[in-house]
Amino acid sequence: MAQPDTTAGNPRVSLTGYATASAWAHFGFDYADWFDSRRGRALFLPLHYGCRALRPIAPAAGAFSETLYWRHRWFSAWAHAQAPDLALEIGAGLSTRGIAYAQAHPRMRWIDYDLPDMVAARRARLAGHALPDNYQLDVGDLLADGFGEKLASTPDTRAIAMTEGVTDYLDHAEKRRAWTAIASLLSRLGGGRYLLEVHPRDHIDQFGMAARLMFDVLRRISGRDLRNQLCVNADEAIAMLEDCGFSRARVLPDAELDAAAEAPAPAQRAFVLIEAQV
Repeated sequence: MAQPDTTAGNPRVSLTGYATASAWAHFGFDYADWFDSRRGRALFLPLHYGCRALRPIAPAAGAFSETLYWRHRWFSAWAHAQAPDLALEIGAGLSTRGIAYAQAHPRMRWIDYDLPDMVAARRARLAGHALPDNYQLDVGDLLADGFGEKLASTPDTRAIAMTEGVTDYLDHAEKRRAWTAIASLLSRLGGGRYLLEVHPRDHIDQFGMAARLMFDVLRRISGRDLRNQLCVNADEAIAMLEDCGFSRARVLPDAELDAAAEAPAPAQRAFVLIEAQV
């Protein structure tokens, strides 16, 4: 979902959205080159090569840009493993995961949701590209009333939802509202599973000075103290999810993630993946 930082002329599309789009293109994800841009490369490539230079002396910090690969790959592998009839990516940003998945699985339905300006930016870049009939792009705001209310349920629908790079930008009250909206929507659809990543503060703190510098930069860009918006640990996030209407939630163990990446996962990473169920 578009984040609080802004770019002139497209006020709710984040700089991070452009950067991650170019990261996914750099790592070769299907159709990701559709959303690659000069702006995105200018943001991503210095970070990527700077991290590579850091790796010999600070392996954890040096693996930072590669975590964009692992995270995106794991989300895609999880979606594939669920074999959904209906998939909802909320705050899809400039990801082409849904397009690629819908193309490969024509009997299911994939909907990408985001805020109006991000949807407009996506549509502008998608003009001239052939999209699968079972793929849909729609405006949706997790913090607005009635999120997904037009989505009709059908019998025996296996539904999933995911947010990648979205809810850690929200404060605790906003997280609760967003997670309640997702739990309510999945419940109305007959139940389903939800995948998100959480950057707990106890994971972030292992990166020391590098993490502090990153949060200082993000605070200057976004005007928000993002570190204090994070959950203290994964247990706090799980408790919040269950309080918001999910019947259970769990951190996905490394054993379930290893097979999804084409490169070894970093020994230290700033996030955990959490699967919640209604």
